[in-house]
Amino acid sequence: MPKSLPWCIAHRGARDEAPENTISAFERALRYPIDGIELDVQMSADGAAVVYHDATLYRVIGRRFPVASRTRSQLAEIDWGRWFDKSFAGEPLNTLEQTLTQFGARTRLLIEIKSSLADRKAGRSEALTRLVIRLLAQKPEAIPNAHIHVLSFDSEVLSLAHGLAPHWRYVLNVPEREAEKIMAWPEAWLNPLWGVDVRIDHWTPKLATWAKARGLKTFTYTCNTTRQVQKALGLNLDGIISDRPGWLNRYLAQRRHAD
Repeated sequence: MPKSLPWCIAHRGARDEAPENTISAFERALRYPIDGIELDVQMSADGAAVVYHDATLYRVIGRRFPVASRTRSQLAEIDWGRWFDKSFAGEPLNTLEQTLTQFGARTRLLIEIKSSLADRKAGRSEALTRLVIRLLAQKPEAIPNAHIHVLSFDSEVLSLAHGLAPHWRYVLNVPEREAEKIMAWPEAWLNPLWGVDVRIDHWTPKLATWAKARGLKTFTYTCNTTRQVQKALGLNLDGIISDRPGWLNRYLAQRRHAD
């Protein structure tokens, strides 16, 4: 058992209880004593920072329209909750501005900037990164700087963001099959990082030792079972991201009591 328990982070909100990345999912997550919410941001056709994970709208409307092909007003016409359950019918579009305003002062936000090969080729990765940094600069004063964490699987996105605003906490989502390869990365690629986030199956003692020796915070996703959480605790990781924040809180509380 680690000396202190890791952060409990709600993956896309309480996505086991509500439609992911929505206001409802974030409110559900905050019913529990969580330490943060992980969320995904991408850009609409007209430059709005939309909180949504997938590249297309298939999950929500059953059609493979790219999010990047729709304007904010078009996206706002979509029902973002009925796909999950009819009780969430009428769920509105969520944006980064709304999330910052409603949740930034209440908990940590782990904001993942989505960046695919298509996004990079089209210039959307750079444009979205600059947009996110601009919106963070305009955040309400009530939001502590320590609540803001910027994540991405794209190291170039994090390098650009760090160059624009070095005061935020930058966390690399490590590509699954390349986890230990980051130990051989050039210093210039590693210097912007505050932490690393690795899928639980790809964390190794060697990687955890290396990260801690560099002073990097260590996060893992997506831990939804006892076995996965036990591995994270055994490696003494700093944060556990789960689709089941309520369950994870109960499990960690039991471990605390047993200890």
